[in-house]
Amino acid sequence: MEKTSKKLFIFNLCIIFGILVIRRCNATTYFVGDTSGWDISSDLESWPLGKRFSVGDVLMFQYSSTHSVYEVAKDNFQSCNTTVPIRTFTNGNTTVALSKPGDRFFVCGNRLHCFAGMRLQVNVEGNGPSSAPVGAPRAAPAGILEPSSKKNNPATGVASSAAHVGGRGLRGSMKYFVYLMVFTFPLILYFINN
Repeated sequence: MEKTSKKLFIFNLCIIFGILVIRRCNATTYFVGDTSGWDISSDLESWPLGKRFSVGDVLMFQYSSTHSVYEVAKDNFQSCNTTVPIRTFTNGNTTVALSKPGDRFFVCGNRLHCFAGMRLQVNVEGNGPSSAPVGAPRAAPAGILEPSSKKNNPATGVASSAAHVGGRGLRGSMKYFVYLMVFTFPLILYFINN
């Protein structure tokens, strides 16, 4: 009886671990502004077009010391009001987890930069990370630098949006690998112990 409960515990632990890993594998990290980063030269108004942001995804803001990232309420977004931010970031390399569905609003702490276009609205969908539907645009592959600026500046060395490798993307292949491991590992343990 004790051996059976131990196996059942290990089986349940594997399932829970697998679910957690699968949820994390589906998340995407987006580099805001692609190769131009969070900068006044980036076309931040059109940057989110064609991208699908889901709960669990991450926004990565990379910027110089002349900029900052303020998360603000919708009312303060259009007017570039930074006097009552929700959160403030100034370290030059900011990661923001998209933890709940709904609209999120980000502006540069320098109001003049904000009025010049350094602001970003992101619509976060759903209850968890999910792959884009068939035929939906995908994020650019990692390592391929494609400028995303108003001036069409050459690439600055900032990685492009979202880690996708190959046709299906990293999230697709990793998901199937994790499924395979989650469901075969308990079976392997069962046969080893019997």
